[in-house]
Amino acid sequence: MTAYHATVLRTAHVTPRMLRVTLVGDELKSYQGSGLPDESCRVVFPGDGEPRRVYTIRRRDAETGQIDLDFVLHDGGVAAEWARAAQPGDPVLLSGSPAGKYAPPPDTEWQLLAGDATALPALGRIAENLAPGARAHALCVIEDDADRQPLPGVTVDWITADPSQAGPRLTAAVLAHDLPPGPGYLWVAGEMSATRDVRKHLRHALGLPADRYSVVGYWRHNAEEWEARFRAVEPDLAPRLAAAEDIPDDEEYFDVVDDIHAEAGL
Repeated sequence: MTAYHATVLRTAHVTPRMLRVTLVGDELKSYQGSGLPDESCRVVFPGDGEPRRVYTIRRRDAETGQIDLDFVLHDGGVAAEWARAAQPGDPVLLSGSPAGKYAPPPDTEWQLLAGDATALPALGRIAENLAPGARAHALCVIEDDADRQPLPGVTVDWITADPSQAGPRLTAAVLAHDLPPGPGYLWVAGEMSATRDVRKHLRHALGLPADRYSVVGYWRHNAEEWEARFRAVEPDLAPRLAAAEDIPDDEEYFDVVDDIHAEAGL
């Protein structure tokens, strides 16, 4: 996997709980983007075991070799702690190629964009890249009004919730939202339990074809507890999960994996 070396150029608060870290490096000039506004990259942070996390590229400038990454400053977590302490000149590594899922079909007449605080970097870039006259509405779950960010050209419902309830509130907001008539597109990102439930609703309850939505899980509430429960049942699940890898259709694959996890109480 190709690695790209960079250093911190500067940091700046976007909101009290979101910090923008601008990276710079000659190697970033050749770091090829996907062209999708929700593209993300794998960040390798210095430290024991070189922890890796995936983050949305909020802005990229190949000419100057700069990339902006926005970090939610939650308690704990390798990435948030690194961002809080980041100083100009600190090294960091990006690996792999940026990838995204935002892809409205050409005949899209309306868009529903939904996510929690972790989705705001992608939502901001999506909003900035909307075609003139595009019709888009956003459902944004945030901790309080201080977390609001500009989403140009998009009407927004700001929904406040404790971070522990961000997932359920996101699910409830999407399921309760009346979709407009005509061909549309939904992009939903955030807590993994929420995005799992939303995807099931869009695919099975509403019967939407796969090209009419993109759903991305960014993080998991009580991740350590979930990982511990998964490790306890992993030996039993491993053969079924391995067999699912052979399913060629992504949505069918997600259906099978979700069912396997649900049966195991995950």
